[in-house]
Amino acid sequence: MIYIDSIRIENKEKSTLYFDVVLNNRPKRVFFEVENKYSQYLCSERCDAIVIGLLNYAMRYRHNIKSVVPITEELLYNINTYLIPSLTRYDKKMHKIEIIAPTISEPIKTAGAVGTGLSCGVDSFHAITNHYNSKYKSMNLTHLCINSVGSFHNGYAQYGVQKAKAEVYERAEKVAQELGLPIVKSNSNIKEQFEIYFEHSHTYYSMFAVYCLQKLWGVYYYGSSGRDFQEFSIVNNSTKSSAMYELLSLPCFSTHTLHLYTEGGAKNRLEKTIAIADNPVVQRHLHVCCTEGKNCGWCLKCKRTLLTLDILGKLDDFREVFDVDYYRENKDVYLNWLYINNQCDDEMLEPIYQALKKEIGFGIRFRYWYMRYFKRLFSISEQGKRLVTYFLFIKISFKNKK
Repeated sequence: MIYIDSIRIENKEKSTLYFDVVLNNRPKRVFFEVENKYSQYLCSERCDAIVIGLLNYAMRYRHNIKSVVPITEELLYNINTYLIPSLTRYDKKMHKIEIIAPTISEPIKTAGAVGTGLSCGVDSFHAITNHYNSKYKSMNLTHLCINSVGSFHNGYAQYGVQKAKAEVYERAEKVAQELGLPIVKSNSNIKEQFEIYFEHSHTYYSMFAVYCLQKLWGVYYYGSSGRDFQEFSIVNNSTKSSAMYELLSLPCFSTHTLHLYTEGGAKNRLEKTIAIADNPVVQRHLHVCCTEGKNCGWCLKCKRTLLTLDILGKLDDFREVFDVDYYRENKDVYLNWLYINNQCDDEMLEPIYQALKKEIGFGIRFRYWYMRYFKRLFSISEQGKRLVTYFLFIKISFKNKK
């Protein structure tokens, strides 16, 4: 049982929303903090945020959720009627749980702000490019935000998690200033208190952050993590990225006063990069690296982005954020990586592979297949080695007897 005992706001150097939660008789305190000027938008009257944030965890580990703090009736209806039954039907590892809480049907008053995250990656810049000055005036961005709800993970351990975080926040502030939009910076310990692999839970943690500031937002665009709509799936959803079923989850998390959109799902990663590549702000600040506060040029995301920019003929436009000369000098290494990883059916790499496959020469292909089968030939189990030795010994003994 997960028991939500109380929710309160405390204003000191920063404004903090505290959730006092009990997990199997063990008290836990989840916090969410923002600058004091956003204190008025923190929501302590409803448990919407923490229910969304803990929902994936509760379903995985078969915990009912009980709260003395009310929940928005429409949200509870969506979760109970559509989300939980769908996710549990197609994954035996996800369990039907009960959410027990008083309900409120009245809409909550909001400032009607329109926001999106500002990680400075491809997805976030695509959301900004699409909604910065669009023809749909009421849907244009009024705020940007950067939420620390688990994305600064162990991948940054060698570089330094806090160092990477500081650099990412500093970059986001510069971009917001250039765009002339206010930025909401938040921090939370929800992932540390209720640990799940971030790829499987990022939608829940991120929407927790949005709902903590429920009184601010009217519309929020959530970058679809490079996944386009054709990849939608709820089969074995506990083992997949939560982005795979945002076409289901985000409408379920939406209400009449807060509309959540899975932004960019109509395009794949290559098409998104094409859409943002000519933007000078993107060229100065694009950050895709998952190991350092600056683009290392060598992690999966950096390699993928460099290859994409190469296809588009835009490498030189991104010299401020990538070591373009190093890439060009070692392009065969990048193509080798592309060929190897495309054999693993990576959907994000397939369009890149199709565009560059003519440049992948015989040497790269031969080296991959040779090493694959050469290793397989000699990767015999200990039992297999004993059998080979046994039969060789018998054959040699038989010859000696002759």
